[in-house]
Amino acid sequence: MKASWHSLSAALKKYRNILIYVKGSPDPDAIASSFAMSVICRELGISSTIITTKKISLPENRVLVQLLDIPLHISPDFSEFKRHDAYIVVDHQTADLPQAGSSLPCAAHIDHHDPPEQEAPADFMLRNTEVGSTSTIMALIMREMSPQSGEPVITAVATALLYGIYTDTDKYSRAGHLDYEAMDYLSRFSDHDIFNRISATPLSQATLQLLKTAIQNKIPYKDWLMAGIGYADASDRDSIAIIADFLLKREVYNTVIVFAAIEENEGHRLTLDASFRTTSETLHLDRIIKNITSEGGARKFKGAYQINLDYISYCPERELVWSVISDATIELLKKSRDELYLTEIRGFYRSMRKKIQDYFS
Repeated sequence: MKASWHSLSAALKKYRNILIYVKGSPDPDAIASSFAMSVICRELGISSTIITTKKISLPENRVLVQLLDIPLHISPDFSEFKRHDAYIVVDHQTADLPQAGSSLPCAAHIDHHDPPEQEAPADFMLRNTEVGSTSTIMALIMREMSPQSGEPVITAVATALLYGIYTDTDKYSRAGHLDYEAMDYLSRFSDHDIFNRISATPLSQATLQLLKTAIQNKIPYKDWLMAGIGYADASDRDSIAIIADFLLKREVYNTVIVFAAIEENEGHRLTLDASFRTTSETLHLDRIIKNITSEGGARKFKGAYQINLDYISYCPERELVWSVISDATIELLKKSRDELYLTEIRGFYRSMRKKIQDYFS
């Protein structure tokens, strides 16, 4: 992590007006990391705008943005790209943005997920899979930057980053030494009263209803548990991950997958969203998801994917459409688990064969 600040500042100073794009779901880690990046740009005298095209779905995430006055703009299209001379992506596995056009360069890409097969070029790239959140990386960069602690915006950024670490490490249960190092730094500046108000935000009625549906629809398969929750509005998209977390703690299975048909634009945009959670130390979630679709990824204990279903959104038989989506997803997930089993069997026999060979040699 050493010298990250100097390398990042050198890359950013090439530009005057940068778009900070929340490429994935606007969850606390992505929001906080983007907020920190905007403050870094401000310190360097660079204009920046934080944009997401997705609605902030969970109540606590909306409270996070409101209480800390985070300048996050929701834009339904990609017109914002036109007035910027570079873009930044944080907390997403990939940095490529076809919507931006080939002429707009990526100034920086910072992430903590496993790398994709092909990296998009960026002037500054920092990926650390040993940390529990991208907020950890941003906190350690800001520590190098040494901002003035008295500024209200620094208190807001520190509080946001602390909350980003809190959520992405499952309330610190999966935090490592660098996460604790970042938390120690952030705790000097953060507002703990605001932090507690954000973390105490109750689940929405919509999330609770979807949770009830998931419990009713759960399907066990070997050591996996799958649950389809039907149609959900885009404003409730992040409920899928919350429900997967809940079921993983409540049930005896080591892996949980929750999926839904997410509707936007009055039902004319439709995506299949699936969220994975696991307690297995050996399960390679990213490989499993990448075998299903390139539109997704994972780190050690959690992952997700999305598949565009706009074409079938025009079918008037909603129940039939969901039945097809659900059946196809369940069968595909079962196949993924079966292939994993075959891999485990092959690995077992390879291990036994090697032990026998070593014994006789």
